[in-house]
Amino acid sequence: MTLPPGPLHFALQRTFEEIFEPDSVSEIPLVRFSAYAAHHRIFGWVRLRADRLTDLLNAHDELLLKDVEIEDLDDGTRYGCEMIHVATRELVAVHAAGPRGDEALRHRTRSHAIVIRTGSYLVGGHLHVEPGADPLESIRRRPAMVPLTDAWLEYWSDGTPRRHGVGTIVVNREVADSIRLVTDDDLVDGLLQLPAMPGAGIVAPA
Repeated sequence: MTLPPGPLHFALQRTFEEIFEPDSVSEIPLVRFSAYAAHHRIFGWVRLRADRLTDLLNAHDELLLKDVEIEDLDDGTRYGCEMIHVATRELVAVHAAGPRGDEALRHRTRSHAIVIRTGSYLVGGHLHVEPGADPLESIRRRPAMVPLTDAWLEYWSDGTPRRHGVGTIVVNREVADSIRLVTDDDLVDGLLQLPAMPGAGIVAPA
């Protein structure tokens, strides 16, 4: 297999810009970016063009992130970092709000509510597959990074459970401990349990 040339490069900003931006840059929106790993969240603001983030992540084995903030999920501390390399295979999920993918690349699909559990993370959302296809078999056959819509993500930081509604998130199916179908009510009503905090002993059933 031929590897892509170099890592996927994102130059982030640690603070949000003023709302009044020059016309020369306003066509490329500044959006919130978060990458979730086993023990860290890496985040900032990034200008993201209308390329499909899923395709970009699947095409590169490594991310090169500049000017980021890092949250240590073990103790909740945050600090800035000028540059960090992250292997895509080490990521649990990536979220970047912003432009939707090319309309011409979309196909008619059916959505299925699923929940993915990875370590102390729980991600819920809708997986889109071709009509009549088995959703679990479909996700197993896809490249590692898979998008979910109408999604939320839960995790622990400094012993406190966090929950974020993220819209669309790209999850790494290859690091998932479990992937299962649920009902739409399960997703909306918060009936799913966040796995136990790392080091807390028995893991709560999902």
